[in-house]
Amino acid sequence: MRVRNFREEDAPALLAVRQIANTYDGLPVPTEAENLAWLQDPQIAASENIFVITDDDDELQTWGQAGTLEGIEGLIIGYTWIHMLCEVDGYHLLCEGAVLPVERGRNAGRALLVSVLNRARYLAEDFEFEAESADVPIYFEVLFPARANAASRLATKCELKRVEDATVKERGGTSGVDLYRRVL
Repeated sequence: MRVRNFREEDAPALLAVRQIANTYDGLPVPTEAENLAWLQDPQIAASENIFVITDDDDELQTWGQAGTLEGIEGLIIGYTWIHMLCEVDGYHLLCEGAVLPVERGRNAGRALLVSVLNRARYLAEDFEFEAESADVPIYFEVLFPARANAASRLATKCELKRVEDATVKERGGTSGVDLYRRVL
């Protein structure tokens, strides 16, 4: 498996993953138009803030010179994205995403979460001084489907705690998802 940044040509595959995963998890399913509008929103900065994971299997690939792939890439099996919310109680770097149900349990979600956590740390550098001056925390938050059996285990591995007192709607989520958080 490989995690990489989103590219424009990934849009149809990303939509398919969103539709399949959301149907499986009982969440609202985006239309193609909604997906394209989301990906084209300049505030999303898709090429920087969306990550995809592919099902590449290094043992089956033909390697070229200097250890590079010969233009062969696997199918997209999951994605994640991050965006920031600035509120009175702190800065919130919110992560959302999905992995195809048939690919769950193979550490794809964990790889995506580690990648987006690194991106969150990078983004937090831009406003770390302001947060310290205002004496407010910088949170890394994740919305997991409530139906996802492995969500709590993955959250524990990434030192995330389930937030009981915050409404998910405040973070852009819908019913059927749970909010997990940690301070950066």
